[in-house]
Amino acid sequence: MSLVRTVARRRWIFLSFLTALHLVFVLGPENSIARWLFLSHIGLGLIWQPFIQPRRRLGLEGAVVVVCAAALLATFLGWGILLVWTVLLAGVVGGKVFVFPDRWERIFHLAGLGYLVMVVLVRLLPAAVNAHVSLEILPGELANLLAPLILVFMALLPVRQGTLEERAEIVDFIYGMFVVLLLTVLVLGSLSFSLLYKVGYLESILITLGVVAGLLLMLALIWNPRAGFAGLGTAVAQHVISLGLPIEEWLQSLADLGRFEADPERFLSLACAELPRRLPGVLGGIWSVGGAQGEFGERHGHRTRFVHGGLTVELVTRSEPSPMLRWHHDLVVRLLAEFYLGKWRARELQRLSYIEAIHETGARLTHDVKNLLQSLDTLCVAANEAGATASPRFGELLRRQLPAISARLRQTLNKLVEPGKQLQPAEQPQTAAEWLASLQNRYVDDETQIQGEGDLPACRLPAPALFFSVAENLLQNIAAKRRRQPGIKASVRLVCLADQAYLEICDTGAAIPPELAGRLLHERVTSEDGLGIGLYQCARQAEQADYRLSLVENRTGRVCFRLEPSSDG
Repeated sequence: MSLVRTVARRRWIFLSFLTALHLVFVLGPENSIARWLFLSHIGLGLIWQPFIQPRRRLGLEGAVVVVCAAALLATFLGWGILLVWTVLLAGVVGGKVFVFPDRWERIFHLAGLGYLVMVVLVRLLPAAVNAHVSLEILPGELANLLAPLILVFMALLPVRQGTLEERAEIVDFIYGMFVVLLLTVLVLGSLSFSLLYKVGYLESILITLGVVAGLLLMLALIWNPRAGFAGLGTAVAQHVISLGLPIEEWLQSLADLGRFEADPERFLSLACAELPRRLPGVLGGIWSVGGAQGEFGERHGHRTRFVHGGLTVELVTRSEPSPMLRWHHDLVVRLLAEFYLGKWRARELQRLSYIEAIHETGARLTHDVKNLLQSLDTLCVAANEAGATASPRFGELLRRQLPAISARLRQTLNKLVEPGKQLQPAEQPQTAAEWLASLQNRYVDDETQIQGEGDLPACRLPAPALFFSVAENLLQNIAAKRRRQPGIKASVRLVCLADQAYLEICDTGAAIPPELAGRLLHERVTSEDGLGIGLYQCARQAEQADYRLSLVENRTGRVCFRLEPSSDG
């Protein structure tokens, strides 16, 4: 409601403003009362004006200028001054018509614009030139009759709630200037036709209106022809966009710097150093982003600040830039921010790739180190049970386990390579029988069954470390699964066919969820017991050794993984 009351109050001020001006027209500028009414008209205009915020205080100098200008206008008031004054008022009101979202507000200001145009053409122009040129006065004093009706119509227009905004109290300079120029053409055209062709004033007004309407229609067609080719509007837009700023050269400069400079802060410093050469009127500036900042060019002048993302650039210019030039500068800084953001993301991606490489390397060794620690813990327990005197059984255990631990530790150290590179095999090929016996020595329990099929002594495994890594990862996953689902049985089957072998490990637990099974061996997955990262590393290691690790069966009661040569199909 307060906004509605504000708009209604401004309406009544504007109506009073026009009423005072109309009384000046009726009394004539020679009348002393009309001069005082013109001063009150100027005072009401200062209250209504949409250019300066109402809360802004007018200083002493501004007050002196306003009072002196009003006194001069009132002293030398004449029909010529009223004509120029009314034309300028029509431009102000016309600049407000197109910015209102509400229909009734547009009608209100259109009525005010119509009133001003009418008094200019019907009353002020004939009176202003009457001393030099005799123009036919329109019959019936049309302005004096229609003006009160227009003002009453404006007073009766409703004010609707919910459709008004304070930002509407502005003046569009382009529209206002267009209205002033158009009204000037009408005034001068009507006067010229009346004098040159000796026609009546009413006929000259109608001829001028027809000519201007035809020219505007032709200009509209040229501006946007709608015939498959660009019109004048496109050419003007291209000219405005490229005004004073070679965008293509600036983009080429950024692209050249981007190819040769990878560091984002260094790139930003070099690009900003190019701004005084590329942008007209720019002397220097200051840039800052994150914890880095720098200066370029001169420091003294008008400062304009632009902020995009985390980048802040203050440009120093000789004078305050125009709105169009400010828009160009903002566009340049936005492009600079996007290029910097690309460089920064590339650096972050490189850093994350380095961290990922470290993570994959550590993940590759985690299970091997855990298994080695388990074997060493077993030897420590056996040593504590042997007591002070070593038994032959303990010595046999040491002779059998220590070489195996040493070989596996050497294999683990050989895996400390950058992810994606081929692993260098450090062990000799091993027979399937020896590999199976070693696995049986490590995993001896009632819930895990380990068996071999085929000619195990004659079958040789070219990458025994790969088979150990896959078996240990799967058996540890089954052990973690068994803690959630007691009673799960596990089976390990090494099958030798001719000179090739494949390994199959199954459990009797619940099936892996379908959404997890499709991603299990192809990417890192997260779950409550860590399932996925070890198998992902095993799958990558198998690919490097020309093997394939796959989930061959996935149903409740039988979940099976198979490691087989990739050439088997």
